[in-house]
Order: sequence, then structure tokens, then C-alpha cells
Amino acid sequence: MEVAEKAASFIRRQLYDQQTHRLQHSFRNGPAKAPGFLDDYAFLISGLLDLYEFGGGINWLVWATELQDTQARTDDELFLDKEGGGYFNTPGEDPSVLLRVKEDHDGAEPSGNSVSVINLVRLASMVTGTKSDYYRQNAEHLLAVFETRLKDMAVAVPLMCCGTDMLSVPSGKQVVLVGHKPSSEFENMLATAHALYDPNKTVIHIDPSNAEEMQFWEEKNSNVALMAKNNFAADKVVALVCQNFTCSAPVTDPGSLVALLSQKTTSL
Repeated sequence: MEVAEKAASFIRRQLYDQQTHRLQHSFRNGPAKAPGFLDDYAFLISGLLDLYEFGGGINWLVWATELQDTQARTDDELFLDKEGGGYFNTPGEDPSVLLRVKEDHDGAEPSGNSVSVINLVRLASMVTGTKSDYYRQNAEHLLAVFETRLKDMAVAVPLMCCGTDMLSVPSGKQVVLVGHKPSSEFENMLATAHALYDPNKTVIHIDPSNAEEMQFWEEKNSNVALMAKNNFAADKVVALVCQNFTCSAPVTDPGSLVALLSQKTTSL
């Protein structure tokens, strides 16, 4: 985590313009003039979501949402193909680029479009209301663009297939941890939340004493903020397992959390 946060901090400090919310592509003795490509945005967003879910600060999740909105915005020609849908690999403002490519193959590294589908589904599972609908609809539109590719040669886009599967799940699972951070109790519960693999599980953690976290969740998902207010205990970490933020009874020990996570989704 320490190394990951150090890398993310370097990128934000050296390769990110906080006014325009735009990335630069590379750094060597200073930021390069080349603008960030689609892959730079998609993979960084994915990494920031991982960083948050595994215990990083809310600032990483805030940044991920900023980058996703920049990548998808329609008021300029950054990456979005306004006519055909999907994302081009390169920004549209460089006149020297005669042909803009829209990658539809997951090779040794997945394509930016495939990673973007996963990012959008993950973000949709964290927030509620119109913003959740916005992320989900963008993911659906992106998959529709590559529908023929998915049907005719799914083996060429395995990560996009994973995104299709994630989007098809009608009721995602959220694990919400409420308590002081950092603490050994929080670390133990966080490790337990991640112990059982579930691609459709989202881990959210909130410290009600952290004003920045509370403000974010009150704006993006009032359910999480309400859980934090109703389940906060100064001497322990409380975990809730939810489906679309309809939650189980709170638990306060790793064993009980494992039992909840082991249940079938329909039994929560």
C-alpha cells in the first residue's frame, strides 16, 4: 500500500493538471509534453479504485471520479467518439494524428475500452442516484459499441467479457466498514472483507470522524453516510454486508463477517 500510494502521489504531483483534470503521458526529468492516452486514464482509474478499496484514503476515490468524468466528457474531443461510441486511444486535439484508433483487443495488456467498462461498473456500485445510473449507462453503451466483437470473437476481449458479466448481475454486493482508521481492528476487518473473492463485491470504508469522507458520501451516496452515523462505535469496527445498500445486521468480528460473505447473495 505504501508503494502504491507513493506512486499515485507522484503521478498526481508531476503528471496531473488539477485545473483541467488532464494527465500527461510520461515523465523524464520533468513531465513530457505528450498528453495522456486513453490507457493512462483507464489504468490509473482502475488502480485508484483498488487503492481506495484496499484501505487508501478517500482522496484516491475522489480522484478516480474526476478522471472518469474527464475521460467521458462530451464537451470536447478528448477520447469519446460522439458518433460511433466508445473511446479512441488518443485525444482528438492533435492535428498530426490522421487516424484515431479504437482498440478492441485485450492482448498482454487489456484495452482501454475493456478497462473502462470495469471502472464504470465499479463506480456505479459505489454511488447512488443519477450518478450511478450515468456510470451504468456509459458501461452499457460501451459494451453495445463492441457487441459484434463480443459475439463473434469473445476470446479476443476477455476483460470486456468480465465487464459484461459484472454488468449483468442485478444486485451487487457491498461491504461497508465503519470505524476509526488506521487501527488493527480496521486492518483485520478490511483483510477479512477481501479474503473471499467475489468480482461483484465492492468494499467501502468510512470513518465518521473524518469530515472529508463524510462529505463525499453525503454527496455521492447518503446511504453510506447514514450507515456511518448509525453504526459508529468508538472502540470497534462495524461491518455491514449489503445488496444495493439494503444491509444485513451489523457485525463486529472477522468470523461473523466471513459467515455473511459466505452466504449466497439471495440470502442476505
